[in-house]
Amino acid sequence: MAYAILRFEKHKGGASKALSAHHERTKEIYASTPDIDPSRTAQNFHLVTPRWSYEQEIKHRIQMAGCRVRKDSVKFVDTLVTVSPEFVQAHEAEMGEYFIRAFEFLKERVGEDNSISAVVHMDEKTPHMHLCFVPLTKDGRLSAKEILGNKKAMIRWQDDFYACMAERWPELERGTPAVETKRKHLTPQWYKTVTAMDAKLEQLEEALKSINVLNAGKKREEAVALLAQVLPDVESFQAETQRLLDTIALSQQERQLQQWKNDALRDELNEERSRNYKQHMQISELQRRCKRAEKLLSKLPDEVLQKLKVERNERGGNSQSLTGS
Repeated sequence: MAYAILRFEKHKGGASKALSAHHERTKEIYASTPDIDPSRTAQNFHLVTPRWSYEQEIKHRIQMAGCRVRKDSVKFVDTLVTVSPEFVQAHEAEMGEYFIRAFEFLKERVGEDNSISAVVHMDEKTPHMHLCFVPLTKDGRLSAKEILGNKKAMIRWQDDFYACMAERWPELERGTPAVETKRKHLTPQWYKTVTAMDAKLEQLEEALKSINVLNAGKKREEAVALLAQVLPDVESFQAETQRLLDTIALSQQERQLQQWKNDALRDELNEERSRNYKQHMQISELQRRCKRAEKLLSKLPDEVLQKLKVERNERGGNSQSLTGS
């Protein structure tokens, strides 16, 4: 069972540098994302290629729109498009078409001019696309809420995305959103179902073990009846298990990306701290030299300072005294 997957992650702008480095593969080593295979990075491709850094792209579009920006405004959205691993294995040659179709679906809804980058990563375990866009409305307002909508609107997003992708690949499934199920894990009812299924399986095993030449007909009918009871539970549990495995795989992928972003932001913070420390040391040195100069000036007789002041004024200097008084 394969699922078409679409996720949105809103950002106020702070993560743009880290995301740009990750999405555009500008780093040599990605320790926090071990799934990246550098030997396959050349297979990655863009559907929208950024002209500048994400930060510059975002700033440019907002300035061109001339819209109001608040401190809590969502400045860009990182969109993840992917699919279940088994679909990739069965349709490896069609993955380019899959992401192009997804891109065509998205650009009509988020605005093609709003997109700052759309890059497909073929160098990770499960291929996926990151489409980053600035949520500008048609009348030039910055509003992720209006473009993406509320929870109910997100369900429509998922419905429409599934319909678009399933039109080309009918075997794709529409996963049940968490907003509808109100859950991410197996419910207690599922554990009860599994427990009951285990009991039936034990009965089936006993029935199969006891079949012999003398009672083959009767025991075989008993085993078939038990199998008819167990089979629907097994199929349902298989489907639910696959759904959870897909959810876990996506969560792991998102967690790895988030860890990478955190590491990148931490490196950026350390660099900023280093710069601040150096600036502080430079300021301290200037203060030390200034105090030394003031100390030397304080030792000069007043008549010498006055003479120097007059000479400086005569040369067209300003009227401020050398001592600053």
